[in-house]
Amino acid sequence: VRVPDPYDPALLRSAPREIRHLLAAAVAEEDTARVLATLGIGFTVWHDVKTPAGKLDHVVLGPTGLWAMLSEDWGEPVKTKRGEVIGAGLAPGERPVHELGLRAKALARAARVRFTALAVVVPDDAAPEDVIPLGGVRGAQALLVQRPRLVHLVRSGLPGVKTGGTELFDIRTRVASAVEFM
Repeated sequence: VRVPDPYDPALLRSAPREIRHLLAAAVAEEDTARVLATLGIGFTVWHDVKTPAGKLDHVVLGPTGLWAMLSEDWGEPVKTKRGEVIGAGLAPGERPVHELGLRAKALARAARVRFTALAVVVPDDAAPEDVIPLGGVRGAQALLVQRPRLVHLVRSGLPGVKTGGTELFDIRTRVASAVEFM
């Protein structure tokens, strides 16, 4: 079928929910990648990292530690319940924080490192607060973060967590050797 404008909002709204979500998630990943590019030379960022448990959208390493990130846009506002992201836009049974934890664990094992934080990144109007702590997941602090707040959060880090010197170089070497791209 010939489509005059594949980016026509009316066409996108008429697509099935799964297709709309895939398109929105792809745009969310690109938006987060653009934001992460402003972190500066003190940070290393890997995108679309393949793990046996699935894809990590972004992995960020810097003086504030090692971060695994999932960029999402479910097309609806989200909230949290018992350490998980919930909302009308999520598919039944979808557990994004749990899945992010499994993916981060797979890369952590392969690279022999520990993640500092797991962040589910959403558009600024999708969450009720800038940053919502979700508790510990597989040894890392999980967070729901509005995209505009992400760079500040990653630069300032979590209380009491700093990575530097030779430790930072060792982690970067281990992660870089384990990373496979999608």
